[in-house]
This record gives sequence, structure tokens and C-alpha cells, in this order.
Amino acid sequence: MGLALLVGMGLAFSKGYRLLTHSSLTNWTPKEVVVTGITGDFYKHILKLAQPYQGKPFTVKDAVALRDTILTKYPMLKNVSVKRGLVKRVLTVAVVRRVPVAKFVMPDQTLKFIDGDSMIYTDPNPDTLRPVPSIQLEGNIPERLSPELVDLVESTLKLKRDLEFSALQMNLTNNTIKLITPDGCLVDFGQAVDLKAKAIRAAQIMALARDKQQRPFELNFEFFENGKVFLSSKKS
Repeated sequence: MGLALLVGMGLAFSKGYRLLTHSSLTNWTPKEVVVTGITGDFYKHILKLAQPYQGKPFTVKDAVALRDTILTKYPMLKNVSVKRGLVKRVLTVAVVRRVPVAKFVMPDQTLKFIDGDSMIYTDPNPDTLRPVPSIQLEGNIPERLSPELVDLVESTLKLKRDLEFSALQMNLTNNTIKLITPDGCLVDFGQAVDLKAKAIRAAQIMALARDKQQRPFELNFEFFENGKVFLSSKKS
């Protein structure tokens, strides 16, 4: 009899707890809104989007809608999570910014960024403490970047593993590429072919010329297929 009573009490408690939990989730109302992952004005913008939900019933559907709204409005964010704190009744919006690998100017003068996931996006308030290579587009520049151009940009950015550079010049009409090194040297690769081999050779030449050639200088790969690379003083 005693065992049956204990089992009955346990089942009643379990059922009551489930009902209480279900009620708390379905009728959940945030008392506070918290935003993490960003600071400054950007923090204020995200907080402004979330604050209207404070003090009102907030469902899972509302969480999904808020997340989608933030991601659509701010493409520089890689991830956004919206969580409901059951105990403290805190609505937490956690955001993660994209990390750009390069930036370039479009024909309409807008500044675009590209991250490691090949995502192209705008960012009116980029992280100035995280400098990224600048891509200068020349020639017939399309209004939108094609998949082929993105692939070319990505393959060129990989050259940084073999040759450090601070700026990249791409002529889309002639399909040519030039690099500017941090110390101002110009590396003219010519046609955008055999880029990895050219980058490795450029790094070797620059290492040999470190104490022998006054900088900045210019490397010309026009005759690379013939086994020749020309080094000369950089034209002012």
C-alpha cells in the first residue's frame, strides 16, 4: 500500500511538472532582453529589434521570426541564435559576425566583403582592428560578381600562403593580376594562370633580393613560361 502510494505521488508530481513546464514554455514572457557577440551602435541596433518582445508572450515561432529578421537585415552576421531562458525569463540574442578575407569596390562605389564561405556581403561598420587585403577591380566590371569571378578571387587569395600582400589588382577585361606587397613592391603576374607557381617564385626572388635590391621594386612575369622573371625599380 505504501509503495503504491509513493508511485502514485511520483506520477502525479511528474505529470504536474510536465504541465507546469509546458505552461511556462507556451506562455513564456521575457522580463529582460540580452544581446551578446557585438558592441557599440551595432549592439543598439540588434537590441532595438528584440526589445519589442520584452514583456509579451514569446513563442518558438517568434524566436525563428526574430532570427530571420536579423539575418536578413544584417548580412554581415554569420550566425544568430535566439534563446529563451526558462528560469530567469531572459531572452538572449547571440550573434557571430562574418570574418572577411578580402574587400573590394563595386561599380556603384559600394564596398563589398567576401568571407571564407564565399559569402559576399556589405558591412557599413567593418572591424577596423582586423585589416584585410583590398581588391582593386579594373576593366569591364559586372554589377554582380559571377561564380567564376568569385572562384578567381578565392584562388588568388590563397596566394597569401606563399606570398604576403596588402593589395590585389584584378583586370577583368585582360584577366591579369597584380599584387602589392606590404613594403610597396609590385608583382605583375600577367595572365591569371599558374598563380601558385608564380607566387612561390616571387617569394623566392624577393627573399634573395632582400639585401641586394633597393625597395620598392617590380617583378614582371610576362615571360614566366620561358623561365624568365624580370626585376626592376618600381616606376613612380
